[in-house]
Order: sequence, then structure tokens, then C-alpha cells
Amino acid sequence: MGLFSNYERVGKGITKDPDKKIALFRFLDIYISHFSKLIILNFIFIATVMLPFAGLMLISYLGLGNIVFYIVFIVCGIFVGPAVCGFMKVLRNISCRRPVFIWSDFWRAFASNFRQGAIMGVIDMLFIVAMSFAFPMYFNLAQGNSVFNIPFVVCLVTSFLFLMMHFYIYLLIVSTTLNLWQILKNSLYLTAIEIKSSIVDLITTVIVILAVIVLFPWSTFAIIIIPSFLGLLYAFNCFPAIRKHVIQPYYEERGEQMPELSYTQPSEGEAVFVDTPETEIPQEPPKRKKNKKIR
Repeated sequence: MGLFSNYERVGKGITKDPDKKIALFRFLDIYISHFSKLIILNFIFIATVMLPFAGLMLISYLGLGNIVFYIVFIVCGIFVGPAVCGFMKVLRNISCRRPVFIWSDFWRAFASNFRQGAIMGVIDMLFIVAMSFAFPMYFNLAQGNSVFNIPFVVCLVTSFLFLMMHFYIYLLIVSTTLNLWQILKNSLYLTAIEIKSSIVDLITTVIVILAVIVLFPWSTFAIIIIPSFLGLLYAFNCFPAIRKHVIQPYYEERGEQMPELSYTQPSEGEAVFVDTPETEIPQEPPKRKKNKKIR
């Protein structure tokens, strides 16, 4: 029995839509309630990503040259991409309030999405290398000729657009059976039609990164918090758009119901129990009988 509850009092009953809250409060509720799991997921993800980059540290220490360094950096994408797939699969399930088994779910998604994840990881590494050359080159050229400000701005806009596409790319990989070209096209499409969510995610990401840079080295400890915080934000904001614009239309075209709706929506059959508090009649508490004295 609850200390502060009266279970005999007529009331509204159980809320039919418990998630009908402000989005910010729903996100914080999910984040706080899964905080320990998110910390564990961070350690798994960081360890998996950092392992292939250990080779880069060795190359840098041995001084084998920039060309070898960049080649190994690009090859690291083969392992980084699948790791991001496992990371985002777990965060997607957490954002949807699904049962989560961090270790097994991470490695299952890592293995099942390895091919697409590896290709996307290599593309990401190539893009980073290309931009690392393009930005300083065009910036220096623009000092002598303002015409080169144009390609510099193009690189800047392309980088931000490519970053915003990543809010959707890995979620699409782990949530659909589309090929990589279709995933890239749909990511660009979703970035455009869900521009509000994309901008919110972008601004939050930039603020967090700038805070880490400004507060360094005191912000070093934040590495165990930031990856899952941003990843959960992307999953929370972007997966509903994927479900609405990509997954749901697929099943509607075939006249089928989305599998996940089978347990998130009530069935069309007869309800076993209907909560109608407005028709309930308060019950009078039972009268206590006076004990008769035995003489």
C-alpha cells in the first residue's frame, strides 16, 4: 500500500499516452534513466574505435611519413564504420524505449552491418583527409586572391551538410535494407525536409565540441559522456523522421503494418479492459462493527 495514495478514490486512471510530454523532458527522462548503460556503451565504443588508431600512433612515433599515415588513417574506417553502426543501433533502441542488451546488441549490429559500415567508414575517413588538405590550401590562396574564398566557402558548406547527413546515415544502415547509394540519397532528403531537427543537432554538436576545446584539458573526462549524449540526441530527433518518411511508406505500399507498431499501438480487436473512470461510482468504505463485550 502506498504511503500517500488512496487506491479507492475515483480518478483519471492510467494515462493512455504517457509519452505526451515536451520533447526536451522526454529526452532527459530517457537519458537520465539509462545513464549507467550509456556510460558502459561509451567505453565499449571508444575502445573499439581507438584500437585501430593505435597503429597511427605507432606510425607517428616511428616517423614513417605522411603518406603511410594517411593510408592507415583511411583504412581505420573499415573498423570505425561498423563500430558506429553498433553504437547507433543500441542508442536507437534506447531512444525508442526498447529492451537493450548493450554488449550483445552492439556486436550483433557491428557484424550484421559490417560491409556497409566499413564502406561508409572509409568514405568518412577519405572526406576528413580531403578537407584537411582543402581548408588550409584555399584559406592560404584566399589571402592573395579573394576568388579562392568561393571554394573555401563551398568546402565549409559541404562539410556542414555532410555532417548533418550523418545524423541519419548510420541510423538508416541499422534500420533498413537499403543499399548505400539509397541511404546517402535518403539522408540528404531527410536533412532537407527535417531541417529544424538537423539544425538543432548541428548547433548542439558545435556547442559541445567548442566547449570541449575551450575547457581543455579539464574537459578530457567528458569523453565518457559526450559520445552517447550526442548519439542519443541524433537517434531521438532523427529516427522518428526515418520511421515516418522511409520505413512506414514501405509497409503502406504493401498494405502491411509496421512490425514495431504491433507492440506500440493497441490492436483493433475487442479490448480486454476499458478504463472509464467517468462512469465509476465511488465505493463507500465498509462500516466497522463494534465489538461486543464478552461478560
